[in-house]
Amino acid sequence: MQEIMRSGEQIVAATVIAAPAQPQPTVVPPSQATVRVRKPKSWLEERLGLDDLMEKYGRKAFPVHTTFFLGEMSLFSFVILVITGIYLGLLYIPSNAEIAIGDQKLPQAYASVQFIESLPVANIFRNVHHWSAHLMLASIILHSLRILFFGTYRKPRELNWVIGVVLFALTLAAAFLGYSLPYDSFSLTATGVGYGIAKSVPYIGNIAADLTFGGTYPTLGSIPRLYTLHIFVIPLLLAGGIAAHMAILVKQKHTQPGYAKRLAEPGKVLGVPLAPYQAILGIQLLLLMFGTLFLLSAFIPVHPLSAYGPPGAGSSSDVKPDWYLLWVYGFLKMLPSFDFRILGGQFNQEFVGGLVFPGAIFGLYTFAPWLDRTNRRVLNRYYEYLEPPRQGPLRMAVGLAVLAFIGVTFLAAYKEQLNLSLLELWLLAIAVPGIVGAAVYFGAKSGAHNRTYFDPTGEDAHEVVPGTVVPAEPTYVLSD
Repeated sequence: MQEIMRSGEQIVAATVIAAPAQPQPTVVPPSQATVRVRKPKSWLEERLGLDDLMEKYGRKAFPVHTTFFLGEMSLFSFVILVITGIYLGLLYIPSNAEIAIGDQKLPQAYASVQFIESLPVANIFRNVHHWSAHLMLASIILHSLRILFFGTYRKPRELNWVIGVVLFALTLAAAFLGYSLPYDSFSLTATGVGYGIAKSVPYIGNIAADLTFGGTYPTLGSIPRLYTLHIFVIPLLLAGGIAAHMAILVKQKHTQPGYAKRLAEPGKVLGVPLAPYQAILGIQLLLLMFGTLFLLSAFIPVHPLSAYGPPGAGSSSDVKPDWYLLWVYGFLKMLPSFDFRILGGQFNQEFVGGLVFPGAIFGLYTFAPWLDRTNRRVLNRYYEYLEPPRQGPLRMAVGLAVLAFIGVTFLAAYKEQLNLSLLELWLLAIAVPGIVGAAVYFGAKSGAHNRTYFDPTGEDAHEVVPGTVVPAEPTYVLSD
């Protein structure tokens, strides 16, 4: 529609366009209306926000690889140790004071273990406790060797590697302290060796031994002190270390096999989410371990008191520790007797064999990330993928040479039975690691051109090259 508008002397032509008609709202009869009602939050959800927690952490991806379950096995072994230890703690009496049992006087600790052995269920729990300690140590060793030989202790995981080594040392300490608790002839002898090693430390040995063992071992304060360390102090340190170890793992994300480089984008993890798939796998593994340990304990008893008797009942001069401490015992056998003083401090073979040697092994283990030249070569690279051992020939050669030396110490533990002299043992200790290390190194170097897994310098590089965008919060690829 057009109309003429006057404004002073000007005539303005304007076109007026009618506004479109506004749509009328549709009225829905009450009988047909759909009412949306928000589902009320649960009592726990209102207070803890569990849905948000699950959204943030429940979707964390974990690679499904057989060797990656070794870490979980050590964790579940610790859980089983805590459960069985609580049960045994209700029956055990941590005292070496003597009481009358019939016409015999026995230490209370020994008598309480005798009582545990007389109860079928309690005895099985004791055996499960023993075997789970072995399983925890074995899984920690295999887990750490997998990390070592595949080079995944390097940047950015150096701190978590050190925490893992500390957890290994604490587990060994807990296992040693467990020796003392039955307080039979075997325990008295084995714990006495540990007391002698602690006492041999120059300058501070007497104080350190008395603080750890509750005085000159054995005294009435020895078993309560060692029991407190075994069931409270060290488990608390282990729990804290495990929590820190897992928190860093979640923050840094899991390492992956090399094939994931070709299947997932940079900065992503190829695997299954924590909930529910990884959790289901973990629960299955825990139940399988628990069942297997119970079956093993039902058929293979461990350390029966009748084999050694109460303290002083018989000779235990040839007592040998379990396999996880046999290497220290064997190295002590390799050392001649010596004793000298430097600046007022006394040095002997117990100190060198019992503390310096294992300290050197753990020192090499602890500082492996800083001794590895590949970790120091380029500062701005990250190692996110497993490197096949043959692609790190020097690392593999040194690692297997050290293991070969430890193997010789196992032989040395049976020096008398094998009729080996000190000279023969040291010749073996020098020759075997040297041959093993050289053979592994040159064998890996000669096959270096045959890399069929992935090439750490090519398209399948396991480092993140400077300039590559790495998300601060890792994203994940979830596989079925």
